Amino acid sequence: MSSLSRSLAERCASRWHEGYTAGEADALKGIVRTAIIDTVACILAGRDDPATVKVLQWATRDPAPSGPSRLLFGAHRAPAPQAALVNGVAGHALDYDDVGLAGHPSVVLVPALIAEHERTGLSGADLCEAYAKGYAVWGDLQRRMKCSMHARGWHPTAIFGTLAVAAAIASARRLNPTQTAHALGIAASLASGVVANFGSMTKPLHIGRAAEAGMVAADFAELGMDASADALDGRAGLLAALVGPQDVDLQSPPEADFESTLLRLRPGIKKYPVCYAAHRVADGVLDLRQAHGLQIEDIASVDATISATTAGVLRHHRPASLTEARFSLEFVVATALVHGHLGLREVSEAAMVDPRVTALMPRVHTHTTDTSCPLEPSFALNDEVTVQLKDGRTLSSGPIRFARGHAELPLNDAQLREKLFACVPEQETALAEQLLGWVDAALA
Repeated sequence: MSSLSRSLAERCASRWHEGYTAGEADALKGIVRTAIIDTVACILAGRDDPATVKVLQWATRDPAPSGPSRLLFGAHRAPAPQAALVNGVAGHALDYDDVGLAGHPSVVLVPALIAEHERTGLSGADLCEAYAKGYAVWGDLQRRMKCSMHARGWHPTAIFGTLAVAAAIASARRLNPTQTAHALGIAASLASGVVANFGSMTKPLHIGRAAEAGMVAADFAELGMDASADALDGRAGLLAALVGPQDVDLQSPPEADFESTLLRLRPGIKKYPVCYAAHRVADGVLDLRQAHGLQIEDIASVDATISATTAGVLRHHRPASLTEARFSLEFVVATALVHGHLGLREVSEAAMVDPRVTALMPRVHTHTTDTSCPLEPSFALNDEVTVQLKDGRTLSSGPIRFARGHAELPLNDAQLREKLFACVPEQETALAEQLLGWVDAALA
């Protein structure tokens, strides 16, 4: 089997920790620790979301078989793939989870690896290595795309996340290269998710299904199910089917620094519980509000310049639900300007009917630029916000290169902890402390 599946499998089946320096191993552990804490915070924040509730009802409607995996909330238990499904949906329900590789890597990988840890007692070193391998497979597939997946209507997290989980679980179970290649091939037929469902309950379902499907792909490969050698890179394989053979690199091998992908391209943490496509603009309007003491009654209009792709993702200009509002630049900008903050309290049903927010939304206008960011290809090289005041003055954010929380502008430990505790009610702060201890114990 000489194919991309086989090449990736052979790289993933080796023991990576033996090649890391002590410093690299510590850095890797730190990245994975942050990813787990942030994802757990998002799962706890999203546990009561209607999408999570519906998926939980489905996942727990039948008694769990032997060897169940605990969900991160309540007393519910479910088989490992279904636990990953529910936790993945909860983690993405509020669109608050981390970002990287043109998607949301941790909200797919972490629920699957937590389920695997609970099922098998996966060690901390093996968990970190499995995360790194899944992340590297995703990164390899993403770099092959010569066009934007979002622009073609595909949700990268739903698709590449499925293969990343398959690789991570295959690593955690130490499957051999042939089994791992089959797991990737099986995952290629289970991966799906379309941008048209952004702003609906189905978007977080994309995430849960990717986590579940990746685990199932590894399960089947471990049991001896095979897949076609060219399921990834054949002319009728996944990559060509997604964007056409002319818009994808089907020939090159994995890069020489494949194993260091996570160290080179770290995920970023989201500051706001809205679509990441709006985060640069949110930073800009919040900075302008603070710097100039803006009052909403003084604002004539707000103009945001972003990429055409991110404008297409922020598709709900008159949101009818809070789910849609997370994908509305008008709502995000108006809410940020009204409150001066953009957290879980502000992004709420109450904001949807706040007359100050609804009055300001029509004054928010989107413009597009054809520049492209080499690190985040769906984004413009820079976003920019201008606010026109009724007295004739124009205020500008200037070029906004990265959102706060991006790997180039990372949150510190105190900010990460603040986010975790903001995701639980005051009466559950002890639970948040316990989870921090659990994460450190799991990675020890």
